[in-house]
Amino acid sequence: MMLYDHAHKRLVLFEQQATPEFWDEQWHKENIKTLIASGKTHHFIEHFTKRYVPAGGKILEGGCGSGQVVWCLNKWGYDAYGIDYADRTIRAVSENLPNLQLSVEDVRHTTFPNNFFDAYWSLGVIEHFWDGFDEITQEAHRVLKPDGIFFLSFPVMSPLRKLKARLDLYQPMRASTPQKNFYEFILDQKLVSQQLDEQGFELVETSLYDALKGLKDELPLLHHPLQKLYKNKHVVARGFRLLLTILLGRLTGHMTLLVFRKTP
Repeated sequence: MMLYDHAHKRLVLFEQQATPEFWDEQWHKENIKTLIASGKTHHFIEHFTKRYVPAGGKILEGGCGSGQVVWCLNKWGYDAYGIDYADRTIRAVSENLPNLQLSVEDVRHTTFPNNFFDAYWSLGVIEHFWDGFDEITQEAHRVLKPDGIFFLSFPVMSPLRKLKARLDLYQPMRASTPQKNFYEFILDQKLVSQQLDEQGFELVETSLYDALKGLKDELPLLHHPLQKLYKNKHVVARGFRLLLTILLGRLTGHMTLLVFRKTP
């Protein structure tokens, strides 16, 4: 069920609570080694990391899941760390790849010292917290060095979604709506940027992506054929998805990446 929260200009998805047990279940559906190795296709992450972080930099991924991004960052020449609260997943990955620097921690309260990292990746994490993401981003600010880079991605209110909200095409969320089965928020980029600005971050770049998902989720009549394309792993299908992102990303992008710099 998807509801629109007028007060915070965001969509709220109720599906299944994103607990540590939920994520353990999701990640254990696939072979751990295969899942980790799939990270080598993360050209998007590689592109932005290399643009902003010199080789050898110390990087944390908060909410690392199966560790595939941490594995990639190491391959690309970085000193990478990963944390997640999905205990069973972290233990399984560490048994297969003991050299990865992974640990079970809460992204809201980590054990790292102040000013420890050159960069921090947060990929689809902040939207899963019912009480908000303030503690997560404040903790990211604490562990980053001055001028450190914060890569933050989350589902976003694209122009298409904003248009649907203005046309009242979403069912409104009521103040009495229970938290039960809350999965994630789809957030307003401007409001997120304002909140981080107040915490001491400067926005330096934005990029909307995953346009196909943003399109298929919002156009029910086209959902079935677009879903087939979305799941197709053939190189032609991947190329077409990239083309859609280039052509429609600014209008239908499901996700946004915000690149922030910690102000001295």
